[in-house]
Parts: sequence; C-alpha cells; structure tokens
Amino acid sequence: MPFVPSFLYRLAGINSGPATKLSLRSVRSLRRGKHAIGEECIINGVFSFDRADAKIIVGKRSYIGKSHLVAAERIEIGDDVIISWGTTVVDHNSHATGRQDRQEDIADWHQGKKDWSKITVAPVKIEDSVFIGFNVIILKGVTIGKGSVVGAGSVVTKDVPPFSMVGGNPAKQIGGAAARSAT
Repeated sequence: MPFVPSFLYRLAGINSGPATKLSLRSVRSLRRGKHAIGEECIINGVFSFDRADAKIIVGKRSYIGKSHLVAAERIEIGDDVIISWGTTVVDHNSHATGRQDRQEDIADWHQGKKDWSKITVAPVKIEDSVFIGFNVIILKGVTIGKGSVVGAGSVVTKDVPPFSMVGGNPAKQIGGAAARSAT
C-alpha cells in the first residue's frame, strides 16, 4: 500500500503528527474536514465529514485499516487503538427515522442541501488501547472503554465498559479483564 510523503499532505493542509503515514485515499478525504491525527499513526481509512463543523480526532500510535469514519459532530479515537479493515464508525443516523421527515432527502441532495433538524447526532469516543476487529459497525453516541476488544462483525449500539470484550449484533459482553494486561 503506497503512503503519501508527509511533506505533501502537510502542503495539502493535513493536520498530523510526525512519523504518521497516510494512504492517498486518506489524504484526499482529510482535506475536506476538521481533523487532528497524532504522531506515529498509520491511516488507511476514509474520513467523511457530513457537516462543516464535524471533527475527527485520532491519538498517537493508532492504526486505522481500510475503514470508514463518518462524522457530523465528532469522532474521537485515543492512543494505541487498532481498528481493523472494513469497520464503519458513524456519529449520526444519516437520515430521519420518520418516513415523512426524510421524504425530501433525495430532492434536497440534488440542490446540495440537507436538513439536519430531525436527525439524531451524538459523538463517538474510542478510548486508549482498544482493539476493534474486522467489519465492525460502531453507531452514534457510543463510548468504547479503555483496553476493550470488539469482536469481528459486531454492531456496537451501546457503551462498552473499560477492559471488556464484546461481540455480536447487537454487541454484548462476552469477556472481560483479559485486555487489562495490555495496558
């Protein structure tokens, strides 16, 4: 996987720490939003900013595989986090859940606008030393506690306690304390 030389993404306005490696697709997506990426990270994922004031923050020494982070407000990832390939993190519902409330969505998109007034938005926080397996979905308003593990294919709809292991759809606790030794 080719990484872009760091001087080029600094010229593009990418806010990242020293020794961070970004793929070309990451550089392209970061140019469109507010972000901060710590030092010594490896970022292969795509960042989407659905509103102008949305932020994605990544701590130090974190890895994001070919995954997708979609922010309307804020997604925060701590230090020493590993996010495997195929993961989606989203801090909003994208659309209103009521049929009448989303009826004009397509017509609005043609005009380059979106009505956020009836869409639920809540920040996502992934604390330090978390490991997220392949093809996980993390939904709005979730905090994943320090040192936790999220099993492959899980759908995380509720907070995950620190130093626990969750899995399934919806994700439920399947273990704990095992991750504690990693900190």
